[in-house]
This record gives sequence, structure tokens and C-alpha cells, in this order.
Amino acid sequence: METTDNPAIPKVDAIPPGAATPPRSQSKISPVLLWVLLAAALFRIVTAVTSKGDAGSGGGLVHWMGAAEALQVARASGKPILYDFTAEWCGPCRALDSDGWADARVAAFVNESFVPARVMDRVREEGKNPPWMDELQQKYRVNAFPTLVVAAPDGREIAISQGYAGKQNLLAFLTGSRGKAPVAPVAP
Repeated sequence: METTDNPAIPKVDAIPPGAATPPRSQSKISPVLLWVLLAAALFRIVTAVTSKGDAGSGGGLVHWMGAAEALQVARASGKPILYDFTAEWCGPCRALDSDGWADARVAAFVNESFVPARVMDRVREEGKNPPWMDELQQKYRVNAFPTLVVAAPDGREIAISQGYAGKQNLLAFLTGSRGKAPVAPVAP
């Protein structure tokens, strides 16, 4: 490299041919820090994938299914359907997901006693719901979220609850409505 006498250009010393280039200043990430970051990213991915329910987010331990599938399973099993009418933007719905449905005792009772169906309202996000969802919401007079509806396998309403007032009230609603549900014989 040549040097120049122009004051606007900084002078660079010439490196003789065959000489080693001077070391560059690079900051390196510690291998331990790199492993911690990779482990955290992997953990986040795994928890995001495993926390999704079958018919919507949230709910963790409850075995949610879509409304149409739940109706078929309820008719075959004779169990009542537990509809969870919910919405992504709904704060009380998120509280129900994290406090109620994520509780192992509540989830076990729901999975054993009901056919759980999650119905995710999409009006705010997409401007409308599918017609079947509008009909189902009208049938059970859903005008707030969350709304829980326990229905017989033939669709008759057994019990309804709007809002989320804590785990104890949730358990009382679920136990009370299970007691009101007709016991239907299992189809052959």
C-alpha cells in the first residue's frame, strides 16, 4: 500500500509482503452464553408449540376440539358438551385459560365429565364469524366472553355462565351443571 501526502486521506502504513496481517478486533460471544441463548430459544419454541390446543390457543390441559367434532363425540358417548366461547382479545378469557383450564384438577374433571369444545370468536380480527358459529352463539345467547355453555348431546342447554370469577366459581359451575346433565346411554 502506498501512502499519500493528501491531508484529507489518513495515512496507512504499508504492510510488507509476506508479513502477517495484524489481528482484527472482534468481540466473541462466550460459548456458554451462546448455549444459554440457544437453549432459551428452543425452550420458547417447544412451549409455544405444546401450549396450543386442538381448536384454539390456551387451555393447556383440557382436550379441546371443534364444535362439530364435539357434537359427534357427545352423541356417541352420551356426555354433555362444554362449549367455551372465547376470543383472543378477551382479558377474562386469558385469565380463565391460565387460572382455570391450566389447573390439572379442573382439566381432569372437564376431560372426564364433558366433551370440551372451544369456539373462538373472530369478529374483531376478521370482521365476521362463519355462519355456523353465529348460529351457535345465537342459540346459546352468547353476548360476552368468556361464556361457558353446558349442553346435552342433543343440543339442549343445561347451564350457562358468563365471565370468569375465579377457579372456585368455575368448579362450582362445572360440578353443578354436570349434576344437571341427563345420563344418556352410550350408542352401540
